[in-house]
Amino acid sequence: MDMDIELLVKRAQNKDKEAFGELFDLYYDKILNYVFRRVLNTEYAKDITSNTFLKVLKNLDQFEWRNGSFSFSGWIFKIATNEVNQYFRKQNRYKLIIDDPYFKEIGDDNKVAEEIEKKIDNNKYLLILNKAIKQLKPIYQDILHLKYFEDMSYEEISQVLNKNESTIRVYSKRAKEELKLILEVDASKFLENI
Repeated sequence: MDMDIELLVKRAQNKDKEAFGELFDLYYDKILNYVFRRVLNTEYAKDITSNTFLKVLKNLDQFEWRNGSFSFSGWIFKIATNEVNQYFRKQNRYKLIIDDPYFKEIGDDNKVAEEIEKKIDNNKYLLILNKAIKQLKPIYQDILHLKYFEDMSYEEISQVLNKNESTIRVYSKRAKEELKLILEVDASKFLENI
């Protein structure tokens, strides 16, 4: 599989449209899932994912295969993470978009996005968790999403975020500690309202 991806990347760098199409097919759902879990809005997730792949296409010539099997995947996730962070900076907000009354408007043929929305909609605990994560610093959000939702190793996360692996481990520990405190406060508020 790794050799296949490396070959596809080389072919795509040589302007092979079919190779880029195959790379797009391999990574689109993964990136869309990742972005959606960050912004919790189908339309924004699709826009950000599209921007991600436009940047991949535009900068593919500059990509160099490093760090073995994770090299290309890490590069795409890094671009997606930067696009998500840019989206939040442009929106000038770090709030949970699920509170938006227009969130329920789907009108979309994209089955992947619909499945993600159904899973989120049906899992109130995931909503509470996402709301709590949104209260953390952006770097902590990135680390938690990559570690626990994308199942990446600390080494892979360090490549995606361009940080030392030991720094990622320290940030991960701090993020979990802060998240625990936020969830404890939210849980006590929830119990008070019962």
